[in-house]
Amino acid sequence: MRQLSVATLALLTLTACGRKGARSADFDSATAAALATGTAAAQTRNMPKIAHVVQLDLGHALDRHNEIFGGAASQFRAGDSLLVAIKTQFVAAGADISTVIRQKNVAIDSAATKSEAPDSLGYSYAGLRLLTGAKWAKGTYQAAVFINGKFQVAQEFTLTP
Repeated sequence: MRQLSVATLALLTLTACGRKGARSADFDSATAAALATGTAAAQTRNMPKIAHVVQLDLGHALDRHNEIFGGAASQFRAGDSLLVAIKTQFVAAGADISTVIRQKNVAIDSAATKSEAPDSLGYSYAGLRLLTGAKWAKGTYQAAVFINGKFQVAQEFTLTP
């Protein structure tokens, strides 16, 4: 009886621990061929390069690369400078990049710049500075970013007294 139990347990263990995952022989030969010939890289190179905003940060300070340092912020006080750091990809040098500040769908302020030449991966950075002034009341605002007049992304922030 004991030998029968051990044999049954061994058989159950073998079936439960069956094949896990694919064997190297199961590797997709079409994928292997594409990788070997470089057509996968060519397909990636030939993909459409659509200009877009990769990252939008608001803060109190920009570094020399137009990136926020000291941490991104979502709250500002009356009289603070509002600095906008925009990271784009596939945007041609000289394209119009603008930010419109809105409160309750009413434009309060705006700033614009031209994009710089992108790096080897297609990234470029733009920094914009807005000053919170008398026309800014306490409340919630939205910073909307446009590339060549086309809306890209928006981010909310608050202004406190």
